Amino acid sequence: MIGTIRKHSAALWWIIVVAVIVSFVAWSGQSQSSLVSMLGGGQGRYGAVDGKDLTRDEIQQTYRQLLLQDKLSERPRSMTDDQREATAAQMAFIDHKLHNMGVIADDEVLASVIRDAFRDPATGQSTYPALAERLKNMGAREDDYLAILRRQVEQSSLVGLLSIPDSLVTPREAEADYRRENEEAVASAVFFINTNFLNSVKITPEGLGTFYTNRAQNYRIQEKLVVSYIKFPGSNHLATAEAEMAKMPDLAVRLEQAYSSRKTNSFVDDQGVVLSKDAAIARMKAEAIKGNAAEQAAQVATEVYNELAQISPAKAENLDAVAAKRKMRVEMTQPFVRGERPLGLEGIQDLANDLQRLTPDSPFSEPLVAADGAYIIAIRTRIPSVIPPLKSIEPRVTEDYRRSLALEAARSAGQAFRNAVTNGIAAGKTFATIAAEQKLQAIDLPAFSLSMTMVPGLPPYADLGSLKDTAFALEPGGTSSFTLSRDGGYVLSLKERKKVSDEAIKAGLSAFIAEARSRRSSSPFGQWFTSEWEKSSVAEAFKPRADTNAPSAMN
Repeated sequence: MIGTIRKHSAALWWIIVVAVIVSFVAWSGQSQSSLVSMLGGGQGRYGAVDGKDLTRDEIQQTYRQLLLQDKLSERPRSMTDDQREATAAQMAFIDHKLHNMGVIADDEVLASVIRDAFRDPATGQSTYPALAERLKNMGAREDDYLAILRRQVEQSSLVGLLSIPDSLVTPREAEADYRRENEEAVASAVFFINTNFLNSVKITPEGLGTFYTNRAQNYRIQEKLVVSYIKFPGSNHLATAEAEMAKMPDLAVRLEQAYSSRKTNSFVDDQGVVLSKDAAIARMKAEAIKGNAAEQAAQVATEVYNELAQISPAKAENLDAVAAKRKMRVEMTQPFVRGERPLGLEGIQDLANDLQRLTPDSPFSEPLVAADGAYIIAIRTRIPSVIPPLKSIEPRVTEDYRRSLALEAARSAGQAFRNAVTNGIAAGKTFATIAAEQKLQAIDLPAFSLSMTMVPGLPPYADLGSLKDTAFALEPGGTSSFTLSRDGGYVLSLKERKKVSDEAIKAGLSAFIAEARSRRSSSPFGQWFTSEWEKSSVAEAFKPRADTNAPSAMN
């Protein structure tokens, strides 16, 4: 049971005001965090960094940030839960090390980065509000994104401190690398794509049944939850919060001091336009009032929570009884899968973890403070996870089976063609001739190099990374084995490698040398991190998870 939250003293009021100022400088309109969570601290220990414990809460924070990075990335990393948790531990470890070394990006630095990095060059307007809205729509926490950004700024600073002198990358070495990375492969390939075989496969009831039985877990329907909750709106306490702030005799002086302590362009509106002094102070005051109103709503929620805790046996239905006694309304969500954010509970930022803590013996959450007030939630119904019978999902399974057979057919045809190529080349035939005899199309690919990340004109089903690996492993005139791809596979014939011209080298070598030096100068940071990590107790605590080849937080 949590204790009753006391009313804010003048000193505590000022802490809230300052917290609002700090967050307001970094971005517009961030939600206030709960004093319950601020004072509660994290439980559990995951090793120590320079004598300071690494807590569960810190791991949970970096875990959320890692998930957010993946959501925002065009190429998210594929990780198991254990790998992701180990990587989150590495991120928390980095934070401790950076801060212990005094490498800290304060709010003024972060605000400056946001102003410079998130600005439309055409209009001069800030693009950060659009990103903030995207984060909100994703159900993500804006402070998690800012923590990611802050870590990147701090890490970049340390990379600079540990950098290797530029002279270690010589022009001769760089030129050799430039020639290798920009040499172009001219090739043709025959592709075997599963969609081309969909109409030729035959589906039998026996085969469909076996396919479903072997993959039944793939069709499992996840457990769904129905959550009941009471919302305690912060809006009900705005007048009281404003009245309490009005009693602070030196509020105006303190707000003035806070405004004067920062650059005037630190205070911007949602469009990135610098606010006037009066508007900035008014905004700070309004956000502080809103934050205190949410905390006052949490006081009421605490009273209800303490009353619930006195009822035995503890069960979710007790929420209805207490609510009826207090003439409050209990809301009920629609069934949802863990990780989803159901309608009505959008304001709770860390809902998944809050639900995870609920057990049959402890069916209610402690008051959860959000920007719009406070909540008490309980899991009312659990709809068990089930594997549906084949009959109920037969169209879906049939389509999956059809695609599986088509993929097998494409790969069998590809291997058969590769065998024909081997025999045909031994007989003196060309790759194109062999393909024509097999009634297949040999596609002439646009030239590509190792340095290219996109090649106009490349077929949409062709994977550029795979083509690079295959082509540059061959000598001109060589033919690859049948190479598997996600959609089937291909056989590639390398016609020639086009050397880089002297004119291209003169035009591009200077920039390439600068980039090569930048890449090499950052390598000491990776070496430093690896050394510090491997000798830490945090690495030992996460050794079973890290041993599953977790991608490094350095990547």
